[in-house]
Amino acid sequence: MGLETSSKRYAKAIISYGLENDNLDILFEEIMSLIKTLESSEDLTSFIANPTISKDIKKKVLNDLTSESLPNTSSVIKLLSQNNRVDMLLDVCKGFVEQYNVQKDIVEVTVTSPVEVSEELESSIKEYLQSMKKGKIKLTKKHDKSLIAGFILDYDNTRLDASVKKRLDKMKKQLKTTN
Repeated sequence: MGLETSSKRYAKAIISYGLENDNLDILFEEIMSLIKTLESSEDLTSFIANPTISKDIKKKVLNDLTSESLPNTSSVIKLLSQNNRVDMLLDVCKGFVEQYNVQKDIVEVTVTSPVEVSEELESSIKEYLQSMKKGKIKLTKKHDKSLIAGFILDYDNTRLDASVKKRLDKMKKQLKTTN
């Protein structure tokens, strides 16, 4: 079984756990916090991935880090420790967020632009997506000056690239093939 398949199964199990205990939203907030912690600490990520460190030590360290600030995530850590899968923690957490969004009908959308996205453009994007997708649109804004102008819209494994950079790259490629 592949890593992606395993992490999805664990994520679904955690969703079920959250629904059964009526704390899905609290669990979501805690897992989002855990994701931020894991992504911001290379040392912690390396520690978790290190195969020479026993699962018991990993479990103890992770529980010490999260027991007070993120009490509901201890069940996730315990489950992964029992099955010697602590190294999958970040993947399982990200899979949980995807499953949570499906459960709550949330469509995650990322708009990348070289400048600040105006409220008018933001509402136009939301309106456009709501005409195609059911659910609540959760918009994340990113900046990338290399786009020059325009924007890139990412949602549900779909990319709409309306950037000047893409157009220039396309022209460059066409010029190279004609010469």
